[in-house]
Order: sequence, then C-alpha cells, then structure tokens
Amino acid sequence: MKRTAVKKPALSARAMARTFIHLVLLWPAALMLAWLALSQANFFYPQDYRWLNIPATIAQYAPQNRHGKQNFVQTDAAEHVRLFAEITRAINHNGAGLNTLHYTNPQGVDLGVFLTPDEVTHLTDVSHVVDIGLDAGLAALIAWLSLTALSIWRRIPLPSLKALSLGTAITLGVAGISVALIGPMQVFDAFHRTVFPANHPWFFYYQDSLMTTFMQAPNLFGLIAAWWIFVTCLILFILWGGACLINRELRRYRLN
Repeated sequence: MKRTAVKKPALSARAMARTFIHLVLLWPAALMLAWLALSQANFFYPQDYRWLNIPATIAQYAPQNRHGKQNFVQTDAAEHVRLFAEITRAINHNGAGLNTLHYTNPQGVDLGVFLTPDEVTHLTDVSHVVDIGLDAGLAALIAWLSLTALSIWRRIPLPSLKALSLGTAITLGVAGISVALIGPMQVFDAFHRTVFPANHPWFFYYQDSLMTTFMQAPNLFGLIAAWWIFVTCLILFILWGGACLINRELRRYRLN
C-alpha cells in the first residue's frame, strides 16, 4: 500500500507559545532601545521639519501668540532644531532644564523663556511616563536575555524567522486596524486623558504655545510614531538575529 504523508502543522502549539513569550518581551525591549536610539538622532526632527513645512506653521501662528512671544518669528531653523533637542534631552532626564529654556535669534540675542509654566508641567509629566516606559523596557530586555540564554543552554529552539515575522505582522496589523477604526485623534486624546493627571493641562492651541507651534502637534507625533515603529522592528529582528547567531555558533562549538 502506498503511504500517505501526514502533513505536520506549520507551527506547533509549543512553538507558537514560545514565539508569543519572546514577542511579549522583545516588543517593550525593542521599543525602549528604539526610543534611546531616536533620542540620539533627535527623532529626525530636521527631516520632519522639512516634510511638514513647520516654518510655514511658525510664520502663521507665532505672530498670534497670546503670551507675548511673537518674536519667535525671529528665530531660524537651527534654533528650532536646538530647542527640540533640548526638550528631548529634558524629557529623558526627569524634565531637568525645561523651565530655564530660552530661545535666541541668529545673532545670539536672548528673546525670552521658551515654555510657559503649563507646558513645563506637561513635559515633566511626559518625562515621568518616559521613565516608566524605559524601566519597563529594561526589565523586558533583561527577562528576554535571560530567557534566550536559558533556551540556548537547554537547547530549546528559538522562534523561527517565519514565526517571528508572522507574530510581528499580526501585532502591527491589529494595532493599525484598531487605531484606524477608533480614529487616530481619539486614540491620542484617550491616551493623554488616561496617562496624565486630570488637573494637568496637555492640550494647547497654537496661539498659546510655541511648543505646539514648532512641533506642529499632533502631526509631528504621527511621524515620530512611524519612525519609532520602524526602528523598533529593525532592533527586534537584530536582537533575534544576534540570538540565533550565538545559538548557531555554540552548537557548532559543541559538535567540535
């Protein structure tokens, strides 16, 4: 009698469980590393600045500023990049220096304090959320490294590229569809209402905020989110690839 080959399932329940656990730890770890990497690159603000035509936003709304900061129109692109870098540095360091941040014209003349007290409060709140996220990401990275080391030592297979790619695609797909169905602005507002203290301001009109104006909020945040997801995916697969390379080399060493 001719034997009929029994097809093995593409992914066993055990392999799926391993992949799920790895992804649960890899995602926050990669998000944390991507945040740190993008912070060093100033979140590509100069590129975003050109794409969003932020100078036009500044030219339109800075003269309407209701806090007497209409002279912000005298600043140039280099000063805007510097200010963004200073804010990025501050929110990664518990908000240090936010209330003393000044803006200057191209000749170096001090034009005034950049942030209002409410903006300082909001950015300090952001720094606290960043701290929590970085701590969670570091804990996830340590846990994933420990899991990977144990798996290699016990010769437990690591997730395959196919499984990891499928899991990542499902994660991004579910997140993307959810945001699209709920609405990006609704998600943005709900996040702020949930994360920040109820009595702390987080919404600022362009006419009341140089911060909002020179970030062209929330448009800039959308680009930053896209950069963050892209770099996170790169780091996630780099971490996985490094683990697989170490596993392969150790196996070769054991055979010799």
